[in-house]
Amino acid sequence: MRKSIFDIVAESIDMESEANRLVAMSSEENVLVVDYYTYKTLFDYVNEYCFKDWAQRSHFVDVDDFLEALEFETLKDEAACNVDAFLTLVELIYNFWELSHNKFYEDKTEHKLQWCGNYYHLKDVMDDVLSQYNHIAYISEEQECVFVVEDKPEVTAAAEIMPTPTLAVDIIKYNHRSLKGEIEQKKKILLAMGAELEAKRKKLHTINAVLENDIFFMLNNLNIRHNNKNKGDKNYKEYVAKMRKDRLEKWYDELYQMILLAFLLMDNTKRADRVKELKVKINES
Repeated sequence: MRKSIFDIVAESIDMESEANRLVAMSSEENVLVVDYYTYKTLFDYVNEYCFKDWAQRSHFVDVDDFLEALEFETLKDEAACNVDAFLTLVELIYNFWELSHNKFYEDKTEHKLQWCGNYYHLKDVMDDVLSQYNHIAYISEEQECVFVVEDKPEVTAAAEIMPTPTLAVDIIKYNHRSLKGEIEQKKKILLAMGAELEAKRKKLHTINAVLENDIFFMLNNLNIRHNNKNKGDKNYKEYVAKMRKDRLEKWYDELYQMILLAFLLMDNTKRADRVKELKVKINES
């Protein structure tokens, strides 16, 4: 049986030691100095100087309140042996690190802030651990948050050519492990991607008519754009109505990849034109 990247990496690293190291470096060791020799852990600094202004704080009062809602103590224990929990732990610490780093440059003169100990090394450790799992930290300045996602170059390339930051973040977010099994959330992202592609449908048809036809067939017949599950509805499709949820999700994931490919193919037309010009110049020289 083929092993997943998680299985392969889990066999080569001590996840418990890595989790304990990250917890110690972020919530136990002092890594920042504020107002002359006032030493702070990363968590303490975020709590005092960053959390109240964080766009993602929601209704939480402070860092302790936030961590309690996340069941942080349980998360630490599970991160020692569960890959999903481990990546969630990294994502949490990375968000706090990014908050502190932004504040560092905003207030370094006011608070005479400076790093000490393993502050920058903490980021290096997180990046290194994520790379072992073929994951990266995607920083969304628009939403003031960090997502730990699978490192897929085609996803990043497609996100970078989206016309709006919201759609770009949605494309990245689709791969987030928290969306596994969340078929309604995936459907919303596919709807947004399909709406953006609709305006470019003619262009896509000239590039790859089969891909264009397949994408819009799936958008219209997999309970995304239309209700294909209610018997008696004009768009009812018995095969789709009887499809298991996990099977439908797999088709959603296939459609997601196909739409990414469509955007990248269309983006490549300008590049292809430049290459064509280059060929002419080289052949004429």
